[in-house]
Amino acid sequence: MSDEKQDVRIYLAIKNQHDRSHVEDVLVLDGFDVSTFGSAGELWEVFQQRPARIVISERRFNTEPNGLELARNIRKHYLLPYCYVVMLSAMNRLKEIQDGLAAGVDDYIIKPHNPFQLRSRILVGLRWLAYIDSLQAGNSRETLGRVAG
Repeated sequence: MSDEKQDVRIYLAIKNQHDRSHVEDVLVLDGFDVSTFGSAGELWEVFQQRPARIVISERRFNTEPNGLELARNIRKHYLLPYCYVVMLSAMNRLKEIQDGLAAGVDDYIIKPHNPFQLRSRILVGLRWLAYIDSLQAGNSRETLGRVAG
């Protein structure tokens, strides 16, 4: 397992236990640290105490908040470190996808999804997080240089 994967916590919210276990197994076998939740609300409660770098959530739940509200909460309250948000949904109309992206979702995967597709999107998320972290580190060094100089 690469150090990059070891350092990345993934939170997964899927209402159906079987589906949740299946996605968890794929991610754990790929070497990720995964915590699972049966609702977006459960995930949000834990996220507020211990944010994750990647969140994967279904769009619709039988309880509040739904996946879009979860994404909005993350974007509103946790700007840094950046959290990469992936939405899983059977809702595949252009307007529904646009609504997801407008809510702050980084990636929108149509269900049923292929495990390879999810792995690929998580790897994209890791590259994005590494890039953002490198920008943050560069800004910190630049600020330190100005203070010292």
